[in-house]
Amino acid sequence: MPALGPEARSLDEVLAHRAAHAPGSLAFAADGERLSYGGLRAEVEALAGAAARHGVGPGDRVALLLPAGLGFVRAFFALQRLGAVPCALSPHLPAATAARSAARVRPRLVLVAGPAAPGLAAACGAAGLRAIDLATLVEVSAAPAALPPAAVGPDDPAFLQPTSGTSGEPRAAIILQRNALASLATARDHLGFSPADVLVGWVPPWHDLGLLRFVLGPVYFGAPCHLVAPAIRTLPLWLRTASEVRATVLGAPDFAYRLATKLVDPGGLDLSALRHATNGGEPVRWSTIAAFEERFGVPGVLRPGYGLAEATLGVTCLKPGEPQRIDARGNVSCGRPFPGVEVRIAPPVLELFDDPAPAHPGTGKPAGGAGEILVRGPGVFAGYFDAEEASREALRDGWLHTGDLGALDDDGHLFVFGRQRAMLKRGGLPLAPREVEEAAEWVAGVRAAAAVGLPPAAAAATEEIAVALEADAAWVGPLSHLAAAAATAIEAALGFAPESILVLAPQSIPRTANGKVRHGALRRDLIAGDLERRGAILFDSRRPLLEAFAR
Repeated sequence: MPALGPEARSLDEVLAHRAAHAPGSLAFAADGERLSYGGLRAEVEALAGAAARHGVGPGDRVALLLPAGLGFVRAFFALQRLGAVPCALSPHLPAATAARSAARVRPRLVLVAGPAAPGLAAACGAAGLRAIDLATLVEVSAAPAALPPAAVGPDDPAFLQPTSGTSGEPRAAIILQRNALASLATARDHLGFSPADVLVGWVPPWHDLGLLRFVLGPVYFGAPCHLVAPAIRTLPLWLRTASEVRATVLGAPDFAYRLATKLVDPGGLDLSALRHATNGGEPVRWSTIAAFEERFGVPGVLRPGYGLAEATLGVTCLKPGEPQRIDARGNVSCGRPFPGVEVRIAPPVLELFDDPAPAHPGTGKPAGGAGEILVRGPGVFAGYFDAEEASREALRDGWLHTGDLGALDDDGHLFVFGRQRAMLKRGGLPLAPREVEEAAEWVAGVRAAAAVGLPPAAAAATEEIAVALEADAAWVGPLSHLAAAAATAIEAALGFAPESILVLAPQSIPRTANGKVRHGALRRDLIAGDLERRGAILFDSRRPLLEAFAR
């Protein structure tokens, strides 16, 4: 099969290439349905014709409130065929919230599907948007229409990628065709993706890792992808599918591997074909890597990486075969930059690393301290939709200012500590929330943890660290015991106990649609007393009587 090269000018041309040279090869499979490249191209052509009859044309924005699966794949590529600009959003948000998110990009059309479609369509209508069920569009597409070639070039928008919103209002990053193609090409060349690979996708396609790696990637790499609906309850299905199809490539945020280690029985699973499992989307934990690889017998498979929507996903990744690097504080190297990508650390630089030697296997000591991570390369986005001031703030002097705190070691490996705004302060030095949360989450009975800094009780004191816990459903002991065990674990790991431990009702830690903890929102809710008013706080270590009240 001829390899894709720099001659591809758009994502639509990539699909046309695959359909022409490998029409019968498997492209995607989900829920028992299989779709070849030729079959996908034919359905895309028909679906694009139906969308055109609904007034969608080149440059028009279309919001996709679609569940993960083959319907999403068909719709996304149909819009590429028209030269339209899709913006994928989670359909699992409350209907009114999803409609407001869609309205921000002023779409020509909103596509909905699945059980939530009627409610989403009604909410979109109330917001003044025109929504159509994808099933209706599919029926219309049965009548073929001849479409002219899409006049799409490298500098045209390919899609709008919502940002996670971990540090403020979510925005939509404008990703050009050349940004997407560059990201895919560097991932292929740097990580060795090829038609010999078999991918299994679990990350939702409204997440940049899910979209780039498991929707666009399979078509660009020429490798089949088996899609599994993203949910905590489907983690066993994800790994079972990987076992059955002899998957070579997986990808997910750290929390998914961590939960899989706790929730999925390795019995009967054979993941020995795996060669690369990207771990990114949130701070990577060495304990997650070690536990997952040991439990499922896949040493050296989890590859930490760093990326963000504004860089069209890929910035750095540990290559297959490279040894892990872990610094003395337990921070994991996310590898070196992809070819053509530059990374530097902006001043002012914070000195974080006073420990004389690593405390974990591997080598790696970030040189010169930590600062904001800056990125320059072909994948860097064109700016935010309808947000000129925010675009100017993010793109300065040719560099993307990520808002993330990190450091580089002497060999160019990047260590990422988290969002600058989420960093904690202890004894005058910054502390990554990950360090506190990781210690708490390995306590039996703790499902999730989030650490934030609160204003000190005394004017001269350092900020107080509060840790919010969500208990496992199976936990039956006193909440005070769970809080005490978490405090003890944190003190053993870091040398201090947090000022307060709170146990919250399930699903009370604020998260983005992609599952990332919204530390800023949690901090605001705690300061304002909103969690307490909602009854989300079941136990507060500073006020033990709340436990009796909650029970």
